[in-house]
Amino acid sequence: MNSVVIYATRYGNTRKIAEAIADELRQLGSSQLLAAEEAPAVLPEGTDFVVIGGPTEVHGMTKPLAAVFDRFAPEAFLGVVAAAFDTRLHGARWLTGSAGAGAEKKLQHAGARMIAPAESFFVRNEEGAEKSEGPKLEPGELERAAQWAATLAEKAQFELASAQR
Repeated sequence: MNSVVIYATRYGNTRKIAEAIADELRQLGSSQLLAAEEAPAVLPEGTDFVVIGGPTEVHGMTKPLAAVFDRFAPEAFLGVVAAAFDTRLHGARWLTGSAGAGAEKKLQHAGARMIAPAESFFVRNEEGAEKSEGPKLEPGELERAAQWAATLAEKAQFELASAQR
């Protein structure tokens, strides 16, 4: 399975989650890890599975993450299985927003077959930390990201095998 993990990040938390996801996906094939600014306008040849995510800011996607979708042509993800994720503060999604939910909608609109609902990984503001340092991942989130990726990989393989029948 050939996968691509695309992420936007501000403080490095989303990059860490994306790295954990890509590392897990490499257990079943190749997995490219691309920062939003490096993401091409066309998916690499032979891409089977795409995971896209970014931090939640102002209840939605950051400009770098939104720009990824602006670069892709309509139906760029046609026939590709996909999933979306975000990093955000703990709280009800209606209260905090979700970049992952926005990415999920964009992927669906571009023709991707979503294999799971958007997943959120949580950050928290550290007391006494400088505001410029930003929030930090909550304990256990990297492990949870790896577990989520393993589950996604199984679902993606099933979807891809079903499509070939």
